[in-house]
Amino acid sequence: MREKLERLMRLQALDLELSEIRRTLSSVTSELQELETQIGESQTELEGLELEDKEASATRRELEQTLAEGETQIRLKRMRLTSVRNERELQALEHEVEALKQSNQQLETELLARIEGAEQRARRVSELKTLIEQKQSQLQAAQKSSADRVEELKTALAKRHAEREQLLAQIEPHLRQRYELILERRGGLALVAARAAACLGCRMRLPPQLYNEIQRGKSIKFCPNCQRILYFEG
Repeated sequence: MREKLERLMRLQALDLELSEIRRTLSSVTSELQELETQIGESQTELEGLELEDKEASATRRELEQTLAEGETQIRLKRMRLTSVRNERELQALEHEVEALKQSNQQLETELLARIEGAEQRARRVSELKTLIEQKQSQLQAAQKSSADRVEELKTALAKRHAEREQLLAQIEPHLRQRYELILERRGGLALVAARAAACLGCRMRLPPQLYNEIQRGKSIKFCPNCQRILYFEG
């Protein structure tokens, strides 16, 4: 019976080591994925700003053309004012000139707002290009430094898996199945020590008779609360 428990203890130690290797591997790869995500998000924003700037430039040129045409119309009408002798026609021309001036003022206000918007976009585009360049350098450095580490971890993972399979083959099928079930349901911890009449997995006090049987170690015992396999730790 002691031999069965020792195999289970070695198996649990292997499973904990496998879990740690997977966590480390995930941490290494997640750093690369995070950098790739950040670069992708920045590139998407950059492309959006460049497209927006292109469309805004076309609109700004149209505004500038409309404004220039308005100024031309104002000059022409002012020239006509000097030759008009009819009071009614004079008032009509002055009204048209005033309307054109108000229209041009609105166009100028809109044009200034678009120029300011273009300047803000230009600053953000510059920031994004610098940021993307920095992140790409970080990614290249991280890929270079992590390549050997990832390969090392994958090799260790494969080796521990092979050891686990060999050890599982030495454990009785029903006990192996029970162990795997508990391992899955209890967060990767299927076997724990019983110490001072308590299960160290869930901290529940164990019945005296059960604790005595665990101490004797003549059969496999389970915690009545968390169902983990128990072994005595004196």
